[in-house]
Amino acid sequence: MANRKPLRILHTSDVHLLSLSEGDCNSIGKMVDVAIQSKVDLVLIAGDFFDHNRVDDDIVRFAIQQLQRLPVGVVILPGNHDCLSPDSVYHRKELWRGATNVSIFRDPHGETLSFPDLGVSMWGKANISYENDLRPMGDIPQTEGNGQWHIAVAHGYFYNSAAPLLMSYHITPEEIAASGRDYVALGHLVTFQCVCRDPVAYYSGSPSQTGTMAIVDLAEETGVQVTRHTL
Repeated sequence: MANRKPLRILHTSDVHLLSLSEGDCNSIGKMVDVAIQSKVDLVLIAGDFFDHNRVDDDIVRFAIQQLQRLPVGVVILPGNHDCLSPDSVYHRKELWRGATNVSIFRDPHGETLSFPDLGVSMWGKANISYENDLRPMGDIPQTEGNGQWHIAVAHGYFYNSAAPLLMSYHITPEEIAASGRDYVALGHLVTFQCVCRDPVAYYSGSPSQTGTMAIVDLAEETGVQVTRHTL
């Protein structure tokens, strides 16, 4: 698709914010600092921003305050630790009301969030329970020819063998290949790694556990370029 303008995204996941300890606070603070310094157009959190749904309100307030430091939008996909169950941290509306730059995937069947000013559409499927039967990229729709960059966001376990090591949240090579997306942003594994080149699909790693995140540049001239950033 010609004439799409360049786009830079910070892709992160598995922050697992649990407390107001120095380590947790530094992880999210440094993540925001990197996004600002790298002049990204959007921040994408591919699941498990929080370690669980029982975190104190003070922790949620701190996280929102950090996200509000960003001069750009933030997209959050609920993962398996912070799923969109009835007790979800993302249902605390009084806390999230002021987070006007934050968008959260909420449809368990999958939904597309469009950002026309940036020229990008993002598809993701919210995990709504602690069960293990979710297919994070199951039934992903075909992209529309709207002149935008198309990104899929999925929190799960990519496997390319007949016998997956883990028994939950499966993402297959066939699902990624059929997605028709320009980039697939993955979460659930805490190491930075590429799992597919066409389309480009990466795990960002965890800023809190492995000190990594991904800077993703999308441009017509150079395609999709992913850079590992280490804190």
